[in-house]
Amino acid sequence: MTDTTRRDFLRRSGAGAAALGLGGFLLAACGDDEAGSGSAADGPIKIGLLNALSGPLSITEKSMLQGSQLAVEQINAAGGIGGRKLEAIVEDYASDFTVAVQKAQKLLQRDKVAIVVGGYTSASRVALIPTFQKAGKLLFYGTYYEGLECDTDTFYAGAVPNQFLLDYVPWITKNLGTSIYVVGSDYVYPQTVSAIVKKIAPATGGKVVADRYFQLGTTEFGSVISDIKAKKPDVVLSNLVGDSTPAFYKQYRAAGLTAKSLPIAATVTTEVEVAAMSPADAVGHYQTATYFQSLDNPANEAFVAAFRKRFGAKAVTHMPLVGNYNAVHLFAEAVRRSGGDTSTDALRKALVGATFAESPEGQPATLAANHHLSHPSYVGRTDADGQFEIVATFQPRDADPYPAEVVPASKRPQCPTPFKG
Repeated sequence: MTDTTRRDFLRRSGAGAAALGLGGFLLAACGDDEAGSGSAADGPIKIGLLNALSGPLSITEKSMLQGSQLAVEQINAAGGIGGRKLEAIVEDYASDFTVAVQKAQKLLQRDKVAIVVGGYTSASRVALIPTFQKAGKLLFYGTYYEGLECDTDTFYAGAVPNQFLLDYVPWITKNLGTSIYVVGSDYVYPQTVSAIVKKIAPATGGKVVADRYFQLGTTEFGSVISDIKAKKPDVVLSNLVGDSTPAFYKQYRAAGLTAKSLPIAATVTTEVEVAAMSPADAVGHYQTATYFQSLDNPANEAFVAAFRKRFGAKAVTHMPLVGNYNAVHLFAEAVRRSGGDTSTDALRKALVGATFAESPEGQPATLAANHHLSHPSYVGRTDADGQFEIVATFQPRDADPYPAEVVPASKRPQCPTPFKG
């Protein structure tokens, strides 16, 4: 896809673009309504779960849905919220962002859910947000993303770049090398992450020597692997998503490239993508995350045990899944804080300050006024069992969707940004 086509896509998606003096750096643009049938004091509280359960994104999103479902089941097993059970309404948007909007409209207008937890790629989130803004309803987005957004009708369970890239990129240049080749899927998150890496890498001697983007669902990477071999970088930074990830790793290894000869440092290759390939294809390569299944803390041990009891002894947990799990628990806590009021205004107020003490990340998850969470971050190296050995640990950072390292003070918008219609 050409640069012009990318800009057109972002504009159509509502992401917007703005120059930050970096030449091509993308800056994503960033009533008290009826609560629906879930507002009855003795009735269930409806919650929408919206994920791609088919198509190229289903490799990750099926398990993300399971994270949401486990949380719903745990809340209901504990007696619900003030005696009211959660009623989960599941929709599959089939990896199609137009369908995602249609499904969201159905959840909000016909099913009258109190909130929707869902989406995965930033392209899905960008497509969905206008629907929630116009309806005056709330979206809880479970996974990490590129930041540069702070929407008044969206809450974010995942990390933003100041919580993972600002530590990861210096770690890469110190431990793996300074010449970085970036590959990514062709949408908002990979492009923006690449732009941020270009911005911050020079401070530690790093340089992006090339970046290549591929349509979602791409599974043929022969040409880019040949180019990687020709350019001989020190490290490949992968922002590939969905089915593209196992395909790239398999072809990378088949071409004779290994973690020892040319390591991959990824931001999107979690345990579930590794499980979709042979562990030998991923062994020794790296990933940054705010959560790994291998984390050693009581909350995570209990979570992994509960997840495997519900979904199978070989089921793997991962960062986006945990984001959805935390989001549902945070929503439940907000309903408790609001005294059972599930109107948008009540939920928006109650979500700020809501805490889920048993987050598997190992620290309580508390929503800040900017609708984001504090997160620790880690670097993991894939082992022969498809899990990640943690090789670096970084202290929790509060979320800053517009970090000073990326966005000049003069361009920092209000956070959250009010919707103006």
